[in-house]
Amino acid sequence: MRKFFVFIIVFTLILASVIYFTFTYGTNFLSSVIADIIPTEVQQQIGENTLKSMDAQSFEKTALPTHVQKRIMSEFYKITQQDSTQVKLLFRNAPYPNAFALPGNFIVILDSLVKLSNDSTHYYDILGVLSHEAGHLHYKHSLRLIIKAGLTGVIIGYVIGDFSSFLATVTHQLLSLSYSRQFEEEADDYAIQILRQNKISTLPLANILEKLSNISQNSEVPEFLSTHPVTKERVKKLKENNF
Repeated sequence: MRKFFVFIIVFTLILASVIYFTFTYGTNFLSSVIADIIPTEVQQQIGENTLKSMDAQSFEKTALPTHVQKRIMSEFYKITQQDSTQVKLLFRNAPYPNAFALPGNFIVILDSLVKLSNDSTHYYDILGVLSHEAGHLHYKHSLRLIIKAGLTGVIIGYVIGDFSSFLATVTHQLLSLSYSRQFEEEADDYAIQILRQNKISTLPLANILEKLSNISQNSEVPEFLSTHPVTKERVKKLKENNF
């Protein structure tokens, strides 16, 4: 009988360890695997549905001059060696500074963030932010976040071939999720690589992140900081990788 109780205790501890691993480290691995097998069409649906919801509730048509939009788009596609068929760069207007990546290869940047730029000629600071967002797309961070948040629903949806219920809830879920330190570091490293390849300093990106942090000290936290937490370590790393 004593051996039986010892067995139960050991079994319970092992089971608890497996469950803990699954819902911590395990979900990171599974979310990465699942993100790679979700069909491109579904990823685009997620991005389009999220954008439609935000356009209806939060955003207005961009007020930036056309030549400014074209300049930023042209430079962004040039440094990333991509075009609008690969990544859709979209401008919107809202009273807070923000830029974010959506599944399906969408990047949205708000007028208020562009207006914070100290460089109206090259917009190197904005290109740094967009390179960071391109990193989130490259690693499918936003998709992995929503998969982690609704892992069971995604698995069931994939197995039975019906993502409709998943798509119905993911839009609002995605808007409330914040990137982890690991995801932000990966996106920063991607941005550093892009900027270095194009001989663009990383200081403008570091400076605009500091500016956003300073704004948050004197007012409500900017929308950008709620999903892209800025740390002293991140800013320091960007400055140290300047050339």
